[in-house]
Amino acid sequence: MTSCTLCQSANCEVIRKKLRYDVVRDVLRCQQCGYVFLRPRKKGDREFYEETTYRNTYGPDLTKKSNSREIFDTYFPFQKYIIEKIEPLLRPDMRILDVGCSTGHFLAALKGRVKVRVGLELSQDAADFIRTHLDFPVYGDPIELATISEGPFDLITAFQVLEHVEDPVAFLRAIGKNLKPDGVLYLELPNLHDILLDHYQVPGYADFYFREPHVSYFTKSTLQDVLDRAGFVGSMGNVQRYNFLNHLHWKITGAPQPNFALGNSDPVLIEQGKDSDPVAKDFNAFFVRSDREYKALIEKHWLGESLTFLGRKKS
Repeated sequence: MTSCTLCQSANCEVIRKKLRYDVVRDVLRCQQCGYVFLRPRKKGDREFYEETTYRNTYGPDLTKKSNSREIFDTYFPFQKYIIEKIEPLLRPDMRILDVGCSTGHFLAALKGRVKVRVGLELSQDAADFIRTHLDFPVYGDPIELATISEGPFDLITAFQVLEHVEDPVAFLRAIGKNLKPDGVLYLELPNLHDILLDHYQVPGYADFYFREPHVSYFTKSTLQDVLDRAGFVGSMGNVQRYNFLNHLHWKITGAPQPNFALGNSDPVLIEQGKDSDPVAKDFNAFFVRSDREYKALIEKHWLGESLTFLGRKKS
């Protein structure tokens, strides 16, 4: 019998039996605290991410396997939106650790903005890419085991990482040990109350959303529970970065767009002459304004694709 990682209750119900790509694995919900999680695998997290299957199957382009250079080039242009969220925190003398840094695109985008940038990444390919092509150190051990000589840190970030962790409380406590007493933690992670799941109820999206690498699924309530248990206080929010064309695509086709960039770029419906033709300029500007309003409305109702947290260790 599988017990809840958070509250140890054995009262857990199976809410799904299949994941993306028809992987057979139970998704469970704790009846006591509401935490949603995958039935634990036999292998640990590190072994899973070091296997070639992970990057062969999960990446920014659904039509092919992406190598580390392609992953970096895809995600790097979009780091400006994340930096906008934490802009008030940044100082030239800061020391920053990015946990689960992938190919280092976020830290690369911070070049010249802070004093020390350090990454932690379990994927050997991604870590090797950073060591070969970028200019900051990267550690390959889990945060619970890593000894990071550049710490403690003013800011630790973890983008789309907490959902990969089987014991999120232990993970966050380990992060806390690497923070300065007044250091700040910033998280982004998938929101289980994503509007495509909760209100649009697109069956294909549910089949796509639950996936083998994501072992933990959070609502505002269960994330708060995890943060409380891990000893953090601060403020939560939510963010919507996929555009309204991505949602229309899901609603109409029941399937994902082929790559990350399509869904995260400004929506453009008139490609030809878009920079010079007055019709294209006016209509595309209208779609961009509409997209911003659409995203703001989603975030108002806490239905953004990602939850966010900004806070500190309890004193």
